[in-house]
Amino acid sequence: MENIPTKPQIHANPLIPFFYGLRIFLIFLFSFFFFQNISAQINPKAEKEFKKALDYLNKGEEDKAIKSLNKVFEIDRNYPDALLCMAEIYYNKSQDFDSIKLKAFPYYKRFVEIHPDFDITSHYRLGEFYLLDYNTEKAKYHFNYALSKYKSPKEDKKIDETKRKIEQISFIEYSLQNPVDFKPNNMGENINSKYDEYLPTLTADEQTFIFTRLIPDTIDFGLKILMVEDFFETNKVDGKWEKAKKMPQPFNSMENEGALSISPDGRTAYFTRCNSRDSYGSCDLYSSEKIGSRWTEPKNMGATINSSAWDSQPTIASDGRTLFFVSNRRGGKGKNDIWYTYKKDDGKWTKPVSLDSTINTPGNEMYPFIHPSNTTLYFSSDYHLGMGGFDIFYANIENGHFVFPQNIGYPVNTSANETSFIVSPSGKKAIFSTFLNDGFGAKELYEFDLYEKAQPTPVVYMKGRTFDRNTNLPLAVNFEVKDINRNLLIASSISDPKTGEYLVVLPLGADYALSAWAEGYLFYSENFNLIDVNKSNSYKKDIYLNPIVEGQTVVLNNIFFENNSAELLPSSQSELNTLFELLSSNKNIRIEISGHTDNVGKQDYNLELSTKRANSVKSYLESKGIESNRLESKGYGQTRPIADNQNEEGKARNRRTEFKIIMK
Repeated sequence: MENIPTKPQIHANPLIPFFYGLRIFLIFLFSFFFFQNISAQINPKAEKEFKKALDYLNKGEEDKAIKSLNKVFEIDRNYPDALLCMAEIYYNKSQDFDSIKLKAFPYYKRFVEIHPDFDITSHYRLGEFYLLDYNTEKAKYHFNYALSKYKSPKEDKKIDETKRKIEQISFIEYSLQNPVDFKPNNMGENINSKYDEYLPTLTADEQTFIFTRLIPDTIDFGLKILMVEDFFETNKVDGKWEKAKKMPQPFNSMENEGALSISPDGRTAYFTRCNSRDSYGSCDLYSSEKIGSRWTEPKNMGATINSSAWDSQPTIASDGRTLFFVSNRRGGKGKNDIWYTYKKDDGKWTKPVSLDSTINTPGNEMYPFIHPSNTTLYFSSDYHLGMGGFDIFYANIENGHFVFPQNIGYPVNTSANETSFIVSPSGKKAIFSTFLNDGFGAKELYEFDLYEKAQPTPVVYMKGRTFDRNTNLPLAVNFEVKDINRNLLIASSISDPKTGEYLVVLPLGADYALSAWAEGYLFYSENFNLIDVNKSNSYKKDIYLNPIVEGQTVVLNNIFFENNSAELLPSSQSELNTLFELLSSNKNIRIEISGHTDNVGKQDYNLELSTKRANSVKSYLESKGIESNRLESKGYGQTRPIADNQNEEGKARNRRTEFKIIMK
């Protein structure tokens, strides 16, 4: 693959490396005279060939320069200028510590052995190379040597970088002595190939797996081969993944596509496309909607989200509204940062904001994955303390804020680049992209059991269909699920207009309020809790909505009061606002709000309490601007039970607030 030109733009930002010719030129402008002064034995033929190499470099003919330098070594294998020149060429040929960059190591090593005090940068880079093999003692020696030679304040940046490397050595030594449980399994030939696979995504039901593959493509009538990024998809049949196939249109085009993230309900796809005619920068974010079994033509997400820079690697949160992605646009904290944007009620996205310095650093933070539980963000960073290259980190969310990220540990992380990390909805399985020796020779996808400390909160999904109760025809219905105790939106979705199918993903361990509504219909509400994992990770529930007609009654299941009080609890806010929206959208209807109790206590007390509670709801709606003449309130006490008062479940159902359409 090294001989095939590549243009991957989604997997990694094609940053233009610092032009190393300037460093080489300055080194050799000085070193040429330096070495001539310290040695009168420089072979004239070697000197002539070395000048040729510099001339080739000046013309940008790197391959010819390498040939000339090799001729220098045939004459004098220890020619110092040539050693340093060759080391610099190979070091700067690649951004990653791959097989090309590694060719620089023996030249730096021989150069430093001959002239240990001439070039401080060579010591620093030797330290980097030794860290690749976890040779911490030699790495420590070279970093400490460099640190002792740097001068403050002129080289403060280099001093800080070197101190970080020495700190990294301590982390590596600790990690090697305290490995985490890790038994990776190659995902097999139905998914992996001789080409690079990365940026996976898994649907909430874990039955569809989509990833990006770097594959050869031809241009110029087949005369030239380029590597391009495309989507591949596989489905699970009888517990096994089928042979992955290239996804059909509308996703793949003539350019690079990748980094697909599907909303938890399975109805919206967000992904990256590069070099498109309608793009704002090199790579932009696009979206597509699924209607029935077909996806709509992808649309650029617009100038609010995309920029003239590189925008890629989206991941959508379970609320269906919070989108994280990576960009190197201005205003960030480093080279590549993780940003986020939020979709408002009107469907418009907010201006993206860079995550704070808890996550983003002066380096690169990339490959974000927000778990469907919305409790943990996984990402890769080359700056947070790690084993080297890109390491995988996880940051939990507490009280709406990210806590400081944790390195996922060795041997999941190594001195190579570990990226494209996702976790199954259950939180127990992880998938990521890396190079290992048991593969097909490229960057491949592996899965493994994720150790407990790094697991997110597990989730379950609730799915079903929505219907018109009168006609039994499928109906497009809006959904919102909130955490009752925190009044926090957990999921937001719309059922399919053709099939009525819906799916929402919910973390375990919370009490939830579900609201479902559609234009021209009364809304549906329910509250429930998900405390423990049962044998299945899914719940099925079909929902029927009633058209707005006189006499129809709706139980407000998510209206809550203080015990033995008419004071509304904050957890009632969502349901009250849904009722307000219904009245605002249907100005020709009036309603009766009714309060009801169980049979515990005196009848007069229950009647008074139910009346006060109905009045509280009426007052709230009036405070929001609903006209008083459209609202009636009445308490019925214990006189209209809808369930048996002989058990707690029945009593709970009888303690309710309702509204009824009394005029249309």
